[in-house]
Amino acid sequence: MGVEKRRKGVEIGTDMGEEGEEMGMDMGGEGVKIGLEMGGEGVEMGIELGGEGVKMGPNLMKDKVRVVVVGGGVVGVGSALAVLRQIPQCSLTIISSQFTPHTTGDGAAGLWGPHLSGDTPEDKILQWSHDTFQLFRGWWLGQEGKGAGKMGVSLVNGITVSDQDSEYEKLWYKIQLSAEQITPQQYSAYGPHIRSGISGGTFTAEASKFLPVLLEDVRQLGGKVEVRKLSSLEEAGAEADLVINCSGLGAHDLVPDPSVYPVRGQVMRVQAPWIGNYLCDDSDDKFAYIIPNQDTVVLGGTHQENDWRTEVDPEDSRTIWQRCTALIPSLKRAQVVREWVGLRPARRKGVRLEADYIKVGSRTVPVVHNYGHGGCGVTLFWGCGLEAANIAANLIHKHYAPTSRL
Repeated sequence: MGVEKRRKGVEIGTDMGEEGEEMGMDMGGEGVKIGLEMGGEGVEMGIELGGEGVKMGPNLMKDKVRVVVVGGGVVGVGSALAVLRQIPQCSLTIISSQFTPHTTGDGAAGLWGPHLSGDTPEDKILQWSHDTFQLFRGWWLGQEGKGAGKMGVSLVNGITVSDQDSEYEKLWYKIQLSAEQITPQQYSAYGPHIRSGISGGTFTAEASKFLPVLLEDVRQLGGKVEVRKLSSLEEAGAEADLVINCSGLGAHDLVPDPSVYPVRGQVMRVQAPWIGNYLCDDSDDKFAYIIPNQDTVVLGGTHQENDWRTEVDPEDSRTIWQRCTALIPSLKRAQVVREWVGLRPARRKGVRLEADYIKVGSRTVPVVHNYGHGGCGVTLFWGCGLEAANIAANLIHKHYAPTSRL
């Protein structure tokens, strides 16, 4: 969708395990004593077997640690790629009922823009957004052989206005190429309800173009992709030593997490090549945005909480058209190419990015949750993926073996 209304609350997991950690287990009587010391420059490990012996890790560490990523959207694919780059020895599979071009991200305008979100620590929003911004910047510069056209990345300027006092500069000033508050004389042109505005340069990143490339990167690094609908995280855990849960809206049932809910977004794509800048009205009662992509211009939108409808609503279409053409009258001559509906995966407590465990038969399987991004998935996905990979690496160190011995 490219534009996310502000949300309250976030839960963030802390890293588990540090360099130099010592871990010991004493299994009484004649049993087993295991010592594991992980230091900065290397690893010392001793195992003393007595009595009936011991089972440790997956098949005594003879096999690779099996990682299953649940979810095939931008967050899931990004997390899978981050894990494979950080832990190349693991065996990784992404399982999802939907992959590109059928994900929510595929229809989004993809405007990068961080937002304060309730109790979310500003430093986390800055970290996740900045990491993703730098990824887009690298693509735009053609790094790693990924050109802007291939990856669907464009550098755009524009204005965001609101009926509330401006908060955007607190974040945008620190990351964007340029950002500044506009004057009351400037923002009053967008309606008497407007009280603030910010202009700046940012990126749009079209998931419909970059997701196929990232999926191929996952495959090139040995990852597998499986189209399947899971009924629970335990089903994924039955095939894994570690699960990374990027199920988005699916987390409502898979975890289950009743605090996950949809925020319905409807957009239309039009042919309007004369539109080069974005314009967003973030006001509650007049929410609208006009965001140029490489081949079309995205007009939006809606922000309908707890609305599970995925069909196009003609009344929403009329409202989007009226609001966007009021902001830029020349759009009245634009040709509509496509209308689309997506469900943003929101969560009442905000983003959940933390370690957890599930019970699968007699096993306890570590889980990294990474969901609840709402409409900011494109803005946050790479930063959240990097943090999920760090948590996963620490869990593997703690429960199975150092990554160098997987």
